[in-house]
Amino acid sequence: MSRRTLIWLTLAILAVLASGVGVVYAKAQSRALFVELQKQRARHELASMEWGRLQLELASTGSLEDVMRAAGGRLRMHAPNPEDVVVVD
Repeated sequence: MSRRTLIWLTLAILAVLASGVGVVYAKAQSRALFVELQKQRARHELASMEWGRLQLELASTGSLEDVMRAAGGRLRMHAPNPEDVVVVD
């Protein structure tokens, strides 16, 4: 084997090894980023569920003024007279 062939063979082997190391590094980075993506998706899902719960809570609770108006109007409710109030100990 000539010296020139040996140099090219050595360079080819080094290139293959460097390429292999690059593939392993890229795969490790890919896995780490995928794990981070899954964590962020889980956080997003929890935040979306919390947002939905808060929106539902906001929609189901009216303001005190709305409740008082509905109680007086539709339900014909009123505050009792002071003489009708009985305090029980």
